[in-house]
Amino acid sequence: MHPALAAEQGYSQIAGLFKYTDDFIKLQDDYMAFFGESVEPACQAYAARRYGDFYRLMGTAVPVPSRRAEKLSIASAIDGLIELRTTGTIGDVIDHIQGNAYLRLPDKVAKRERDALIWEGEGDPPDRIQIARGLREIPYREIIALLQFIEGNTPFATKHSVKGDEFENVLVVLGRGWNKYDFGTYLEWVANPGAVPANKQATFERNRNLLYVACSRPKTRLALLFTQALSDTAVRTLKTWFGADMVEEFTP
Repeated sequence: MHPALAAEQGYSQIAGLFKYTDDFIKLQDDYMAFFGESVEPACQAYAARRYGDFYRLMGTAVPVPSRRAEKLSIASAIDGLIELRTTGTIGDVIDHIQGNAYLRLPDKVAKRERDALIWEGEGDPPDRIQIARGLREIPYREIIALLQFIEGNTPFATKHSVKGDEFENVLVVLGRGWNKYDFGTYLEWVANPGAVPANKQATFERNRNLLYVACSRPKTRLALLFTQALSDTAVRTLKTWFGADMVEEFTP
């Protein structure tokens, strides 16, 4: 399901680059953490004239400028960064930060930039190299779109992002877009708990907990749409839970 959301919300190239959704949705990758936890909050702080917060978030120690020329240079550096966010690529933004005396890349990101530049091994590059190189070609506005999605500023949301919230009506779309979850298999296990393999108990609980989060959000109406084929056993579980007259089967 997430590839469809990514296309809808405007960050499909980012979603296609990462092997694991958590790396960009939960900002676990070094680059994504830098953009999501530093660059974007810093630019918002600058727009709100909270200049101290800007430099703190960017991890930059800048002396108080004493001359007009210094003030203009700092302002030019930041204005350039803010403009590149909407007109340039992720690589443009990185190069601007890296090439400016008033801004700084985190050590981990700087190292990955160096590694991506000099890597010349045989075969396919490691994932971290491919991601570093691939990100450079993607418009930075995809970062902005992704973070808006994560912060809930869109009509759609992943099941993780609504924990604790309640809504009048809820449509839950369940599919195989994430390799950590297989709700079809989970529903089969529910029908026969003894069939859960010993090494899959954590998987069973992970599917159960996430389905609970999704299904406990509505105040009035809940609808589940499965985009994967379900076995007869899985469908029987749904009919047991919701009633046979509430379950409708269809094929593409």
